[in-house]
Amino acid sequence: MTQTVSEPAWLAGRRAAALERYQSLPVPTNRDEAWRYTNLRGFDPDQLEQQPGALLLSDVELPDGVLFGSLAAMVAERPELVERYLGSVVSGEEKFAAGNAANWTDGAFLLVPAGVELTVPLRASIEVPAEGAAIHHRTLVVLERGARATFAEDYSSIVPGYVNTVVELVIGEGARLEYVTTQKHHPQTRQFGTHRATIDRDAEVDWVVLGLGGTRAKSRIESYLAGPGANAKVTGAYFLTGSEHADYDTTQEHAAPNTTSDLFFKGVLADHSRAVWRGVIRVDKGAQKTDAYQENRNLLLSHEAHADSIPGLEIEANDVRCTHGATIGQIDKLQLFYLMSRGLSRVQAERLIVRGFFQPILDRIGSDEVRESLAAELEARMATDELP
Repeated sequence: MTQTVSEPAWLAGRRAAALERYQSLPVPTNRDEAWRYTNLRGFDPDQLEQQPGALLLSDVELPDGVLFGSLAAMVAERPELVERYLGSVVSGEEKFAAGNAANWTDGAFLLVPAGVELTVPLRASIEVPAEGAAIHHRTLVVLERGARATFAEDYSSIVPGYVNTVVELVIGEGARLEYVTTQKHHPQTRQFGTHRATIDRDAEVDWVVLGLGGTRAKSRIESYLAGPGANAKVTGAYFLTGSEHADYDTTQEHAAPNTTSDLFFKGVLADHSRAVWRGVIRVDKGAQKTDAYQENRNLLLSHEAHADSIPGLEIEANDVRCTHGATIGQIDKLQLFYLMSRGLSRVQAERLIVRGFFQPILDRIGSDEVRESLAAELEARMATDELP
């Protein structure tokens, strides 16, 4: 268990309780429903050396009252804020979330006061520092009533490693957060993460998720719509090659009436790669007038690539509108032939098709800076990974 000498007693106590939970829980297997399609056989996170991740935070001038910086530093400087919100969104009852609660060394902290709007996106970059290193990163974002912000986190590795991350988003009444997470890893890096937001009355969270690389990578992305008028939009893209494997487990939970959610994920898979998306729309009792949608579409560039799409509905209210869709298919041969007949090579034609496939995802992104950044990442992926 990682702990600094100057840690307050409340945090030391929470770490100890989380460590006890972590040690009591087994590493998930394929017999666990949530891990049915992601095999962890032979993986023992306790055998890896825990190290601090290389954390870089954007340095910009901020409005009065905005707090943005290292989570570890904030424990020392504003412990009452961290104590109030840390662990309020993610419980730590799951194996890897408990491990993160016990062992996190640092992370990002953002608090935007009521009525304040950040006009410049903030960014945090987290990199695996050495081959075989295990890093535990924690993010805590709090937007008070009516606040506005865009925050992006980039996880990366150029050597094999292990990343365990927990992200907690607290979105106050009438506030709006655009949260972006990008995973760009060495093909043998594992990343397990739990990302969860609580969204108050008339508030909105706009998730953007990009997955590029990694093996046995699993992300839980959960939106809890707690107040009437709350809205969650979740936009995801992944591009996998080689034997890479990505598993996305999404939940849109409507706990209040008159709430909306809209999820759209698209993935391109080449070689022997595999993707899993399992999405659940959950409507609690009393959450009448819920309007929820989820969609997952996959484009396979080889016959060896594989995708699983598993949408689900759990509805306990009777006046709702909940729909979903999923498709998995190869590149259209007629479309490919048409482009090649116009003078494009096969590789050029396939790249053009891939660009067109991802364009609806990019069109959903509100921030121009974020949209351009993710488009560049996808272009770089196409340039470095030879399409079949």
